[in-house]
Parts: sequence; C-alpha cells; structure tokens
Amino acid sequence: MQDISFEKIVEDYSPLVKSQIYKLNLTNDPIYEQAAMIALWECVQNYQDSKGSFSAYAYLKVRGKLLDERRKELRASKEASHADWNDYEETFFTPQNSVTLNIDLSSLTMKQKKWVEQVIIEGKSLKSVATAEGVSVEAVKSWRKSAITKLRKQFNT
Repeated sequence: MQDISFEKIVEDYSPLVKSQIYKLNLTNDPIYEQAAMIALWECVQNYQDSKGSFSAYAYLKVRGKLLDERRKELRASKEASHADWNDYEETFFTPQNSVTLNIDLSSLTMKQKKWVEQVIIEGKSLKSVATAEGVSVEAVKSWRKSAITKLRKQFNT
C-alpha cells in the first residue's frame, strides 16, 4: 500500500468515508471528514499485508475514528452543560444576606420550612440538606416543589 499515492487512496476510499459519515449521521460537521482522512492516513502507515485486506482494515479504522470523535464531542458537550449548571446554581442559590425576605412561612410544613431556610436563605445545596436531614435528594426536591406552590399562591393573593 505504501507504493500507492495517498491522493489515489483518498480518491478510492472517499465513498467509504462518506458512507460512514452518512450512516453515523455526522453530516453537519467537517471535523468528522478530517478525522476520517486522518484514520485513512494511519491505515496507510500501519497496514500489514499479512493481517488481511486493506479495505476491511480501512473500514474498521475509519468507523472507529468517527465514533471516537463523536464520543469526544458528546463528552465535551456534557462537561459544558455541567459547567453551565454550576454557574447557574452559584448565581441563584448563594446566600442573600443583604435581602430581607418578607415571607410568611406559617403556611408551610416543617420540611418545606427547612428547605426555604437551608437552601434559599443559607444557600446550601439540595444534597447537603438531604444529608443533614437523613433523606434522599428526591425528598428535598419534593419539599421544594410543594413549598414553591404554596409560596406562589401566597404572592398571587
């Protein structure tokens, strides 16, 4: 394979590259085509006649490289979304000592009051409240939901 020019290999295997990009639904981003060409180049460099046909080797390497690139993209996207949430959480759930809240908490249950005091006023996370109270995070979320519903009714009247 090393005696054939890379341009000829690209020409011969571009249908393979395009079909894999299409089958994996990666058509919107030229990064995938570049990754496939890099995989093809690596195939030319590493191919050994004794191991099997070049076309089968190229197929596996190109497909694998495309899947790897997609996984990297998904991982980066997931990390970015977590970073965005952390920014949001810090912005909206930090203690607001300078603001005096005139809220009547008498209509709330003890658990709902705990959520208001610990999360809204003290700025604790749901997880830390759940740990302190010996309940699940889902239970604290339930307190939050019912407390918000009651407080909305209070502000709307």
